[in-house]
Amino acid sequence: MSGGFFFLFTFQSVLTQVGSWKPTNLFAFNAPAFHPIYATTFLLNFFQHIIIEGWTFDSIVGLLLNTSALSCHTGIIHFWTCDSVVKSCILKWTHSRTQPWGNLVPYQCLSCHCIQAWDQKSQGTLLKLGRDITKQCSYEGVDGQCSRHLKFNKPSVSYKSIKLSEGAWVAFGPEKSDFL
Repeated sequence: MSGGFFFLFTFQSVLTQVGSWKPTNLFAFNAPAFHPIYATTFLLNFFQHIIIEGWTFDSIVGLLLNTSALSCHTGIIHFWTCDSVVKSCILKWTHSRTQPWGNLVPYQCLSCHCIQAWDQKSQGTLLKLGRDITKQCSYEGVDGQCSRHLKFNKPSVSYKSIKLSEGAWVAFGPEKSDFL
């Protein structure tokens, strides 16, 4: 591969390495093709509010996430140290139509190959509904309507909404309540 490096780490290997660092706040981004420009606002606001102004991450996390361009692009894995133990949670942006429970809705139907054919009916805010979301392909051709469905299950792990806007950032994992 010319011009770049690709590193693949398991979550456990990252957690083991991070455990020796004892970070106050450490962030990893989990997009398959991460574009650093999307993290610019997040990082600038982080330095301004936390490093310069002295706010704590838990008091400013809603502002940091909702003013960044990271929402549709990547999830964030947050590591922090609490009583000498490194903890973590995964932050994902969710939207009932485009990213149910933090999972992307594909642009193209896998059966009929129609582009952006998924139903766009308002299903309400995911976090208020607290349920599974099902999407159906809306393409109708000469053979009738496509029968492809996608199901996005409500997470089995505990979760907590950070802030609602058009969508919502959600913290997933058992340790999320230590900082939110």
